[in-house]
Amino acid sequence: MKQKIIIITTLLAVSMPGLAQTDTTVIGRVSRHYSERESMLQLAWENPAVKQWQHGYSVSDINLSWQLRHEDESIISQMGNHETTLAFDAKTYMKHGASTLWGEAGYHNGRQRGIRWNETSDIQVVHPYLLADSVSTQAMKVERYDFMGGYAADNGKIAWGATIGYKAGLYYRNVDPRPRNVTADLDLSAGLGVHCGSHVLAASLKYKKYKQTNNVAFYSEMGSDKLYHLTGLTNDYGRFAGTGYSTYYKGNMWAASVNAHPFVGQGLSLSIVGTRLALDNILTSINKLPMAHLTDNALSGELAWLRADWGVRSHLTVSRRVGTENIFGDPAAQVYLKIGSLDNYHENRFEAALDGVWQHHWGKYELGLHPQLGYHHLNIIYSDPNEQLQVNDASVAIRGQGSAKLGRTLATLSVGGEWILPTSSKLTLNGTKDELAGLQRAIENDFTYLSNNRIAWTTALSVTIPLTADYALRAGIDWWHGRYTACNRSHNLNTTLSFIF
Repeated sequence: MKQKIIIITTLLAVSMPGLAQTDTTVIGRVSRHYSERESMLQLAWENPAVKQWQHGYSVSDINLSWQLRHEDESIISQMGNHETTLAFDAKTYMKHGASTLWGEAGYHNGRQRGIRWNETSDIQVVHPYLLADSVSTQAMKVERYDFMGGYAADNGKIAWGATIGYKAGLYYRNVDPRPRNVTADLDLSAGLGVHCGSHVLAASLKYKKYKQTNNVAFYSEMGSDKLYHLTGLTNDYGRFAGTGYSTYYKGNMWAASVNAHPFVGQGLSLSIVGTRLALDNILTSINKLPMAHLTDNALSGELAWLRADWGVRSHLTVSRRVGTENIFGDPAAQVYLKIGSLDNYHENRFEAALDGVWQHHWGKYELGLHPQLGYHHLNIIYSDPNEQLQVNDASVAIRGQGSAKLGRTLATLSVGGEWILPTSSKLTLNGTKDELAGLQRAIENDFTYLSNNRIAWTTALSVTIPLTADYALRAGIDWWHGRYTACNRSHNLNTTLSFIF
């Protein structure tokens, strides 16, 4: 029995690196939770059977935050140049014996301003098929809700876990044009693993069901603006321009992963995740006409070597998005007969990164460093008319973080910088319609951002004050400043007040 206790104590010690390896108070848990090493892995935790080894302790927090994003000129025109968000959320990660329970819930209320050529939400999911108008619009009001819960357990031979999550969003504006967009996103995942030496070998399966409905209305007696169904770069589905103001998107995503992860906290960690998204864009007001179909296939890999106070990680993602536009004949009884389809939109991405983490603590102090090298390739091709946007760039970044115990209070300061250097870029636009000239200017402005050298600085300060041995208050502020042309700047500010236990 004494030997078993020594072995268990040793395993716990190596799986809880950083400041206060033996400190189980709330300050010790906060120090570990926000350390550089603790957030190093990403793909491994997508498998719920493996996520039970993400932390070697329990921690919960209730947060109230205010966030600001502002750009002198829009970096991505269809996302606007100004956004404010007031958010309330709660998160928990609880360990009890061989079981682990985690979950989160949140509500976000915000405003998006400066959006151009877009009346659709979640454009990262549904692009390039966007409902858009040519006028500058006023603020879009945003409400988001999300809930997620997961459970995992391990009996020493077999590990298993499952999660369920749901996200909903409401996006609307009370002046013309008046969109009302509702998004719904359901996620289910399950994983299973077996012990093999000091590692767990695991696999998981994930399913996502997504739907978004768009309805745009005009109440002005002066008439309405023309809406376009964009199909990629400077193109639209001209046949339905000015019609089809009610649309929806529906689709499914499947994902599978395989993992090899050290449950003792040190050693080699390998994760591979493959995803496939299939999405339809349907014009509700034209007898539910299936205008376009979208597929997105991606493969990601993460390989890391972890030690008690340092680690290295490489990450690779390859993806291909294909947009297919359906062709219809003349309508009969308001029904359009599909007579063919064209794969006009192609988006290829390649991302690679190599980063490392080193941290050291002595007494009441801790220092951490996180350098990173990256490469990114983006190639968008529209077949007819022939158009292309291509950008290749390299990046280098470094972030340092220092913590100190000042009496019973923990203070943490983080500073960092990132440099992005495009190695090649290309933009070819052909045959843009006169009425879409504004869209062409927006694409050209976005390309200016992507094809220029960019630099960003970030700093963050937080103070954690313990109320008791198990409860604490944490106040934090994060500021990010970016610059990519002589006259354009971007800023992100995030302030948070947390109750941690």
